[in-house]
Amino acid sequence: MTDEAESSSSLRSSSPPSGDGRVTVVGTAHVSADSVEEVERTVETERPDVVAVELDEGRYQQMKGEGTGQDIEARDLLRGNTVFQFLAYWMLSYVQTRLGDRFDIEPGADMKAAIDTAEDLGLGVALVDRDIQVTIQRFWARMTFVEKLKMVGSLFLGLFGFGSEPEEEFSMDDITDADVVTAMIEEFRRFSPGGAEALIDERDAFIAHRLIGLREQGYHVVAVVGAGHREGIERYLENPSSLPPMESLVGTESGSRFSPFKLLGYLFTLGFLAFFFLLVMAGVNDAFLLKLFVAWFLFNGFFAFTLAKLAGARWTSAGVGGAVAWLTSVNPLLAPGWFAGYVELRHTAVDIGDVGRLNEILNDEESPIRDLLGRMFDVPLFRLIMVVALTNIGSMIASFLFPFTVLPWLAPEIGGVSGIMSELIAGAENSAELLWGLVT
Repeated sequence: MTDEAESSSSLRSSSPPSGDGRVTVVGTAHVSADSVEEVERTVETERPDVVAVELDEGRYQQMKGEGTGQDIEARDLLRGNTVFQFLAYWMLSYVQTRLGDRFDIEPGADMKAAIDTAEDLGLGVALVDRDIQVTIQRFWARMTFVEKLKMVGSLFLGLFGFGSEPEEEFSMDDITDADVVTAMIEEFRRFSPGGAEALIDERDAFIAHRLIGLREQGYHVVAVVGAGHREGIERYLENPSSLPPMESLVGTESGSRFSPFKLLGYLFTLGFLAFFFLLVMAGVNDAFLLKLFVAWFLFNGFFAFTLAKLAGARWTSAGVGGAVAWLTSVNPLLAPGWFAGYVELRHTAVDIGDVGRLNEILNDEESPIRDLLGRMFDVPLFRLIMVVALTNIGSMIASFLFPFTVLPWLAPEIGGVSGIMSELIAGAENSAELLWGLVT
């Protein structure tokens, strides 16, 4: 049922199992002082063989002050949707940090209390949560295009104080009350059923797999998990046969096959190639085609380079992004920001701890937004993300504006815009004649 190696690999330290294979689940609010006291009291009373916590290896090391940047690989942030996955990770971290500040307790204090109490009592510790990178990737892949837009928009509105609910409406009783936790989960499930599956349901099953593995090895376990996971985990503990296979809960996902951005990118590429092909087939002189290509190269390069510099890129990074923008802007599988970002990484050390520094900056409610943005750009991880994003945006803007600005400026050489249309029609006719000749 549960792969023993998968389960036992979560053990950081442990004495031999007592043979009393059972699991007690403690559901907590990650920012609640009452939860910290409940965790300490339960562990001291139960004296289990193992205390299992809702952490993976990276977050455990970060909590212990041992981690450097292991949660998120910087080069991974340069790949496609991973930039947006980082925003999702940041959003979740920021919300938890704000709640912790509201109630004057460090986020994750319940997990830290569980680990510290276990170590003080000489008990084993098991890390039973799924790797955060896998969870965030699957979370993002399961969300629809509209849900992603809403989530990212809500993040930035919330960061700068727009659309926030009055703080007086919240209390610790609201956060720790099981009915309210359930209501919050159901609200999120209505917003994004796929996202809730990856963030909540799959992790319930993953954690249950590991807990059952420990139980089957004869360990008495106290499991400390978020209140939103308790019901699902206990249901699996009572009925292990209902667990989905572990193989279905790990690994990355490709997400939805349909993406408006990808479709638009492929259509643009097809249109760009067809435009040049038809001009060639119409017999347009080489000098005009060369001018057209040089204008495309310079126009794309200028916008990509300029926005990269505005994001704080080094001259070399911005230069590389600008130099490749002409090609990447017609290939949806590439992006100039990736190239600029890779060059920037040669001179920039990023760390998952940068997320904490960003949260500290955003918690400053007295400084003006301009100052906050300046301080955020001083954080290497944020600056890297902005270099990647703005380089790509610069190329996209140039590609959109080129037909309306540069092309009409070049068009008089072959009879203006109407002349270009005539050449395209001629190119289509010549292509049709060539194909007909090949067929017949």
